Amino acid sequence: MSIEVKNLTYIYDSGTPNEKTALKNVNLTIHEGEFIGIIGHTGSGKSTLIQHLNGLVQPSSGTVLCDGEDIFALPDVNKGKSSKKQIRARKAEKLRRIRQKVGLVFQYPEHQLFEMTVEKDIAFGPSNMGLSKDEVNQRVEEAMRMVGLGEEYKQKSPFELSGGQKRRVAIAGVLAMKPEYLILDEPTAGLDPKGRDEILAQIEWLQKEQKTAVILVSHSMEDVAKHVDRIIAMGSGQVRFDGTPAEVFTHADELREIGLDIPQVTQLGNLLGENGYDIPETILSMDQMEAYLLKVLKR
Repeated sequence: MSIEVKNLTYIYDSGTPNEKTALKNVNLTIHEGEFIGIIGHTGSGKSTLIQHLNGLVQPSSGTVLCDGEDIFALPDVNKGKSSKKQIRARKAEKLRRIRQKVGLVFQYPEHQLFEMTVEKDIAFGPSNMGLSKDEVNQRVEEAMRMVGLGEEYKQKSPFELSGGQKRRVAIAGVLAMKPEYLILDEPTAGLDPKGRDEILAQIEWLQKEQKTAVILVSHSMEDVAKHVDRIIAMGSGQVRFDGTPAEVFTHADELREIGLDIPQVTQLGNLLGENGYDIPETILSMDQMEAYLLKVLKR
């Protein structure tokens, strides 16, 4: 079970004066149950990359495989007997199947809320999967529990909720479709610190308890350092680094060259290291740093 990206290149406005290469020969594999952070400066290609993973954007060249199936290959049809309309319908059905497996939550997903109640909004996706009413209701209740929304929110209008609560409703709507891979594009953008921490804690719980593969796109080095197991750093449409947070953040100078930085706690660790302290590279949060320094000072 994996998503494989092979030699992926994407060019915007190909053949025009505005032609721009957004992705250049990208290769990577996302495994079942992984928690991955994708980081990159604006224009690095990270948003274009994730849109390929569930078929929203088709490569200029290269392939994307979801559990071994080429997302963009035409479905098997009898070309001599199938009309263009039938071929389009089968292609649409294939992409619908892929998008049930690979759920994508856009930045500011609350802008996509449209139903009169929270329950109806979350039910929209599974209802269009042809499920029974009982199965849809069960999925709505499960998804609400997963994102920490109680029964009392069911009949509320999503437009009356706080920013963080709206974000939870939008994520629940994707979770109700039971994706095997969950992609979140800047899920904490615009939230206050409390709302950000609550959303990230809920996402971490989902990844660990539900064994869902999570791909988190973020500008926050602190967030990815604290939560993910693997970081993919994008720069100029290419994968520049791919490894654990500790491995990636050892490349401070190279990251700054592509418009990124390292977490503040890593910067602090580097300064302490210059002053004689042996700070482990595995320390990636302030809580870890505090515990380590207290232990050192007690010696």
